[in-house]
Amino acid sequence: MSRFIGFKLVAVLLLLNTGQGFAGTPIHQLEQLMSGFSNYSANFEQYTEDERGLRGEVSKGSMNIKRPNSFRWKTITPFPQLIVSDGDVIWIYDPDLEQATRKKVSQSETNGPALILNGDVQAITEKFNVTQVIDREREKLFELLPKQEGNFEKIQLFFANGVIQELMLVDLFGKQTTIILTKAKINQKFKPDLFNFNPPQGIDVMTDQGDN
Repeated sequence: MSRFIGFKLVAVLLLLNTGQGFAGTPIHQLEQLMSGFSNYSANFEQYTEDERGLRGEVSKGSMNIKRPNSFRWKTITPFPQLIVSDGDVIWIYDPDLEQATRKKVSQSETNGPALILNGDVQAITEKFNVTQVIDREREKLFELLPKQEGNFEKIQLFFANGVIQELMLVDLFGKQTTIILTKAKINQKFKPDLFNFNPPQGIDVMTDQGDN
């Protein structure tokens, strides 16, 4: 999958499972903020900036999360795209291309950031140094720095009034991706088939290598 899609999946994985806590530490505070819901939905706005601060194209859409492993990420503008997973399979559907790709979810491919954002607290402490940059009553900002070189230089998570509002990722080339979340709702009732995908008739369906 492309790096652009990878950023989307990292954002989604952020809102999934959380593990056991580490009392009195920034990771414990982060866990507490993320553990109060079983599902989450919001609108998003995503854009990138290069090392010179030049902003790229802005994409907008909506997202839905259902713990432990289901998500739906729908981009509306500038180009429609749907990424949806029931926890076993990920579908990437591009209506303009009349194409859908099916990829099996593989734990063996989960990298450091994905482990973090999937809520594996022990993996977070093993792979990242977590600090709390802002600790106010209504605003919390966490910074995650990898202990070993990986895909990201750092990840920042911003919460306001107990709800995540912004996710920022900086890759090794200085490219910054920011995802702003608005109109967030938690513990809403979703339609049973929201995280399933049936390819429309007539589109090309490709299966990712290794998906049997």
